[in-house]
Amino acid sequence: MAKYAHGLARALTDGGAQVYEQSRVTRIVREGAGWSVRTAQGAVHAREVVVCCGGYIERLYPKLASAILPIATYVMVTEPLGDRMTTALETQAAIYDTRFAFDYYRPLADSRLLWGGRISIRDRGAADVARLLYQDMLKVYPQLAGTRVDYAWSGMMSYGRHKMPQLGRLPEGLWYGMGFGGHGVAPTTLSGEVLARAILGERADLDRFSQWGLPTTGGHAGLLAAQLTYWYYELRDWMRQ
Repeated sequence: MAKYAHGLARALTDGGAQVYEQSRVTRIVREGAGWSVRTAQGAVHAREVVVCCGGYIERLYPKLASAILPIATYVMVTEPLGDRMTTALETQAAIYDTRFAFDYYRPLADSRLLWGGRISIRDRGAADVARLLYQDMLKVYPQLAGTRVDYAWSGMMSYGRHKMPQLGRLPEGLWYGMGFGGHGVAPTTLSGEVLARAILGERADLDRFSQWGLPTTGGHAGLLAAQLTYWYYELRDWMRQ
């Protein structure tokens, strides 16, 4: 994903766009025929604005924030395993299992093991993520006991109540693209192309998403319901093993 993100940034800058990092947006305000996107460091003025904050939207734009559930998932990367890797895996392919609460993992080029899994309404710190995923790894590959975890992190995804990607334009003219949790990089990239074409006037593909709309996810009650649902399926997975 890092290489992909860097590639997108490079394509943007090669095309003449400016990328502002470490510029948290605090407000989006209608200004004449366009918009003012405000940060602590200054403002950007644009004719069109697309909100693609996903699980990090918080209270930036309540009309959009109320339509998604911010859900965390966790990833860790082990130390280089060298020959120990073959005691667990003899493939270079990515793997995931068939449970609802599944693990997903793959060997990296430097013999590290990247391991991901779990979903939660809690955006945990690195130490907690490492501890939880290390335990999950040992349930599958106990022979890797004692392996050091070098990196761990969590990230927030966004889910709509209908679990479909949310693409469209609000009546006041603000475009949005969110709700990609569980859909992966390829559909998310395609959605960006759909939005770009719509901004240029080709709305046929975008209009197909209007049937799902932006139903509310229920705020804190919705988050609690999502967590309880995950725990239920996690328990069901355990009972079937």
